[in-house]
Amino acid sequence: MTPHRRLPISARHTFALAFDLAFRRDPVQSLWVPLLLHAPWVTAQALLPAPDEPGGMTSRHLLLQSVVLLGEFLVTLLVAGMLRFRARSVFNAPHGAPPASAILCYGQALTRLPWLFVTEVARNIAMVGAGLFLVLPGVWVGFRLSLATEAAVLREGTVVDAFVRSFELTEARLERWLEMIAMSVVISLSLLFALAALFFALPHSSWSTWVTVGFLLAPLVVTVIQYAWTFFFLRLDELDLAAADEPDDDELVGGGGGGGGGGLPRLKVVEGGRGGRIDRN
Repeated sequence: MTPHRRLPISARHTFALAFDLAFRRDPVQSLWVPLLLHAPWVTAQALLPAPDEPGGMTSRHLLLQSVVLLGEFLVTLLVAGMLRFRARSVFNAPHGAPPASAILCYGQALTRLPWLFVTEVARNIAMVGAGLFLVLPGVWVGFRLSLATEAAVLREGTVVDAFVRSFELTEARLERWLEMIAMSVVISLSLLFALAALFFALPHSSWSTWVTVGFLLAPLVVTVIQYAWTFFFLRLDELDLAAADEPDDDELVGGGGGGGGGGLPRLKVVEGGRGGRIDRN
């Protein structure tokens, strides 16, 4: 059996779809509602003293910091799951088709939240563990597990199934993965550069203020990036299933030797005469 042919995919197209869904078709549920869900946790984190600040090392403040961080992490996972289901609802849909209900998407995200939590923890542990040896093993593990989050949310199964599916879809896709990473970094750095410019333009403001603003605006950037990676995963999944359904070369050509297998005729070049001839078998 011949290996599946890796069909082309455009990373730029996935980001175009992400911007269209986030800013034009569904800005309320894609941008502003996630922003409101993150705002209380970000505000609480900004108000609490950091561990290196006076009073930040007390048991009470450390407990509050832990609760806030855990709450922010769970909200992040819940919103991430919702966004992925919302992106899937419009994938390959007719132009202008509305996304699925946000309540339905949040409900679906809740059902996958435990596996998403385990997958994210295991994926980060694997990347950190590989990165402790050399940079390249860490990058390789990050590449091969880059679609585990989408697989854990959008496909039934355990964390092992998500890892296996990510390995399958990322095979021979290093260039497209690097392109997706580059575009994600550029979008994130654009926000950081804008905040840095505002910090220098307003000299009386403090950097901690702009850090808090950055945390508040981060969900807007993250939404676009997560939409793009979801479309990237869905397209790869679609192409992989289409390639799996393609008949093998042996089925198209026939099994060889003798008899009529219903295969396509083959040409064989043989020597004959002055210029040679072609026989049809």
